[in-house]
Amino acid sequence: MRKKPLLWLVLAVVAAAVAAGTIWGKNYYEARYVGTDYYAMVPLDFDITPEPIYDSTGKEQDMGKPYKLMAYNEKGDAKEIYFEVRGEDSTKYPQPGAFMLIKASDQIVLGQSVISETSVPDAALAKIKEN
Repeated sequence: MRKKPLLWLVLAVVAAAVAAGTIWGKNYYEARYVGTDYYAMVPLDFDITPEPIYDSTGKEQDMGKPYKLMAYNEKGDAKEIYFEVRGEDSTKYPQPGAFMLIKASDQIVLGQSVISETSVPDAALAKIKEN
């Protein structure tokens, strides 16, 4: 008869561990892979000359161009965005003056593309032109 309370205790601990793991996994996934649209403009004086791209250990990986832009969501809230475009052909890079749509999560940039100025929401466009 003493085994039943112990069995229920073990089941409760396992259920709590599964629930905690599920919540942690959901939070991790959303912070990493669920993004928000941000809008930015490449500064007119931005130099698009290819340069070496390095990994986190300082080892050269490729040629390309790092971009660090101030971007705004559709409400005009700001976020500094960093991404790299790889390759030695600078004609394929976002050019100075180009408007960009950047999908970014809390942790990473999920994608970016060049868009027309008319595609930028009014609040974001006002902030871009302010700065």
